[in-house]
Amino acid sequence: MEPATPDTVLGDFSGVTFTHFGHETRFYRQDGKYWIHTEGPDGKPTDYEVAYTFGFYPLQQYLIAFPGGRYQAFQVCWDSRPAEAGGQRWYHLYPDEEIPPGDVLHWTGPNFNWNFMCADCHSTNLRKNFDVPSLTYHTEWSEMNVSCEACHGPGSAHIAWANASAQKSGPETTKQDLTGVADYLESKGLLVSLREKEEAAWPVDPTTGLPKRSVPLGSTVQVETCARCHSHRQPLQAVHEAGHSFLDTHDPSVLSESLYQSDGQIREEVYVYGSFLQSRMYHAGVRCTDCHHPHTMKLVASGNALCVRCHQPEKYNTPTHHFHPVGSTGASCVDCHMPVKHYMVVDGRRDHSLRKPRPDLSVKLGTPNACNNCHTDKDAAWAAEAFTQWWGKGPRNEHYGETLAAIREGGHKTRDRLLALATDRDRPGIVRATAFSEIPRLGTDASVEPTLAAGFADADPLVREEAVAALESFPPQVRVRLGCPLLQDLVRAVRVEAARVLAAGRSLMNEEQGRAFDAAGAEYLERMEAISDRAAGHAGRGMYFSQLGKPKDAEEAYRTAFKVDPTDIGSRVNLSDLMRQQGRSVEEEALLQDAIRMAPQGLPEQAALAHDALARFFVRAKRYEEALAEMRTAVTLSPRNAELQYFLGVALNSLNRYVEAVPHLTKAHELAPRHAEYLIALATVHRDAGRIDEALRAARDLVALDPENREYLGLLQQLQSVRP
Repeated sequence: MEPATPDTVLGDFSGVTFTHFGHETRFYRQDGKYWIHTEGPDGKPTDYEVAYTFGFYPLQQYLIAFPGGRYQAFQVCWDSRPAEAGGQRWYHLYPDEEIPPGDVLHWTGPNFNWNFMCADCHSTNLRKNFDVPSLTYHTEWSEMNVSCEACHGPGSAHIAWANASAQKSGPETTKQDLTGVADYLESKGLLVSLREKEEAAWPVDPTTGLPKRSVPLGSTVQVETCARCHSHRQPLQAVHEAGHSFLDTHDPSVLSESLYQSDGQIREEVYVYGSFLQSRMYHAGVRCTDCHHPHTMKLVASGNALCVRCHQPEKYNTPTHHFHPVGSTGASCVDCHMPVKHYMVVDGRRDHSLRKPRPDLSVKLGTPNACNNCHTDKDAAWAAEAFTQWWGKGPRNEHYGETLAAIREGGHKTRDRLLALATDRDRPGIVRATAFSEIPRLGTDASVEPTLAAGFADADPLVREEAVAALESFPPQVRVRLGCPLLQDLVRAVRVEAARVLAAGRSLMNEEQGRAFDAAGAEYLERMEAISDRAAGHAGRGMYFSQLGKPKDAEEAYRTAFKVDPTDIGSRVNLSDLMRQQGRSVEEEALLQDAIRMAPQGLPEQAALAHDALARFFVRAKRYEEALAEMRTAVTLSPRNAELQYFLGVALNSLNRYVEAVPHLTKAHELAPRHAEYLIALATVHRDAGRIDEALRAARDLVALDPENREYLGLLQQLQSVRP
């Protein structure tokens, strides 16, 4: 990030014009300054002065000052790659879709706000200083870019050490208590030192033929320090405090369906940490600086030379291993084990899970694989067959992605597999944590409790956090009985999540539990304060206060949420539910109508949720035709939402409109073929209409999901007994 000057601006500001879906932008210079003539938030063409450049290679963006202390990152970027590589051009971050003013992804909206989206990782000691009453930023930093202190913490003690050393009075070393990183000795006055006490080599273990650290890894402080920015995460505090473990300052995402492929490969822009935690190399003690120079981030060697620094070249850097001509892409270690996915169109990021290519999983799960990244003219079955020819039929070990994919498709038969995955200590912690995040799909069966208890005792705090989050589907008394010890966990992210989940049971706690809850609850509110410039920060407070039985505080928080972001749907829907609980039906309906009017452009699924909520209001009010109209609109906006299709199908059938109901119930089943509830609905609806053959077909599919389920077998037998 630099002020826009001739020395820093890379883009062509010679008066050139760029057009994207009919929206025209002109880049020009005037009076020694750089200007962009483009559509503003109201759609009117406006001249904007470029305040800062942002980035250098492979692209450069431009920051524009807006009222209220905001800086917005412009969406048309300069491709700074060489011309022969396709660069030296203007391009739009969404080349294949129109992003008009008012769209949630327009450059003037919150998703392109530098203060929230970018600044914390690109500047040192950043303080957003967002003022909620005035909705303004007063953002400050110590240094505009990433400096020594961004990783090593405040440098005053290091300067004192340097001065003392210069005076030959001897270096002073300090010891900082890093929570979760015990007895890690800092040196040279640095608050956070990223060196090991004893640097390791990687000799080959003669037993396994694999490299092995010469000394055990003493600390994860280096990876955790890098993770602060190289991860998909949320802050737990408004201002970062150096010298604490990662989960004391941030809450990283698990392998959620929206961010990662079911087998853990990168889907959205999740950076590196969540991938690296899945890798065997991380668990063997590999650190970032084993491959990257810590200050330039450049690789310590190029090509396969990087990998054979530790791995035996005669075993791996040979066609007998990779089955490709030497020097080809297929012979490249990273192209097979760290495939590239491009973000921001031209910025290639390697998947750091360092996984074996699994085209067989592509066949089963529809996930990508490194082979078909190159062999685009072939399908996954072809690649899987090539693997069989090279390595034999197997058997292949079941991948955790198979269990996660099955449970997400509604497969009840995978229940035991999911619980086993959650407690399998041979799996990476982030995988176990992800398994716990899926447990709410199983309902509130008491037989899940032993698995939750194992999660609470897991050594990995990310697992403990997701285990306590899984309690949310249980009644408050069960949450309190099982989850209260987590309120005093050593790790802040766990305590904060415990406070959120246990809020509904605060009145059931004894005095000691109550004190622990209040302390953790204060930390939870601090987390929400850290994102108070987003609706989510206030929506989180609203749900928290609602659970605590404080409706006035909850209402105020929800209203602040859609003051911060007028297009926020969730807060209006949540507040309408609060109105329903208080018998304020007129206000409830008005809020839902407002939610529909204010739904953000570009996110039809959000608008669908608002129509769905209004439909349910009309159902409760017995205004059925209005309810059906809203349901149909919701399905039109989000046609691949199986639950909406199911809801509309059930509603139509309950009104004796069988013929209209069946296509929606069938569509729900097609979208989620392993979801038992949708098959049960099809079987019973067909049965009640006298269409026994169709009912039997659905019942047989149901039994195929779980052949030992007595309920499913009973339904099938009942239908067989009434078949003419």
